[in-house]
Amino acid sequence: MANDRPLAAHEILDALENVSDNEEDYRERLICILPPPVDPDCLTDEDSGEEDNVTLNNLPRNILLQPAEVMIQGQIMVSDTEEEPSDSTGRTKRRRTYAWRKWDLAKNPVNWPDVQGACQDKRPIEWFENFLDEDVISLLVSESNKYAVKKNLPGDITTEDMKCFIGILLVSGYSWLPRRRMYWENSPDTKNELISSAMTRDRFDFIFRHLHVNDNLDLQDKYTKVRPLVTLLNKRFLEFSPLEEHYSVCSGLMKIFHITELVYEVRNGTCRCSHT
Repeated sequence: MANDRPLAAHEILDALENVSDNEEDYRERLICILPPPVDPDCLTDEDSGEEDNVTLNNLPRNILLQPAEVMIQGQIMVSDTEEEPSDSTGRTKRRRTYAWRKWDLAKNPVNWPDVQGACQDKRPIEWFENFLDEDVISLLVSESNKYAVKKNLPGDITTEDMKCFIGILLVSGYSWLPRRRMYWENSPDTKNELISSAMTRDRFDFIFRHLHVNDNLDLQDKYTKVRPLVTLLNKRFLEFSPLEEHYSVCSGLMKIFHITELVYEVRNGTCRCSHT
């Protein structure tokens, strides 16, 4: 009887490692791993290895056991008559063929109201504060202090501390270094005066370790640890980007200045792993 359960992350990685060297398939593999179930007794989301050197070898066991999906980027030429390996019954599987038809989609008439868009006379910082406003900052400060107190540490993070912390994160995205502590090193090629003069290294590390969003966890919601923040941001997205007629929404990837990702090299390509 066939097993219809999805493959776990570690099973997919094992399969990619065992790909034959004779198979000339150099396409890039992206593995999307579902978040693990919420553990109310777990007070940390840290990996099992060093924080600044994250690899697949130090991912927690509960993440490697989660269902995952492989997305392959690129194209490979195959024959139309190529046959798939036979199953246990000895029958040979053939690729399914489709008959595609091309026609225009029917357009349903919709009366779109006049949309009053957001004003354009704001500075970039004012646009930024439309989304990360006082309510969002207050949520981050309150929940982070609660989390610190639970660990018997002082909950003394202030609003100004949190704003400075977020600013350092934004700057580090433009001026990237292998380890975040290098911004405070007394080295001319790594020290960032803007960051080091704004906040001490130990203070930044304290906020970084205790940054929290939600205290009341819903075990049925896999995104419960960030759900209050997502809810607040969604309200602001609807407020400052109202629905209108000419919108095009599709799935895709967009390059940004810096992103932390796990890169896992396999013999016939690169496998990038991330959470979705």
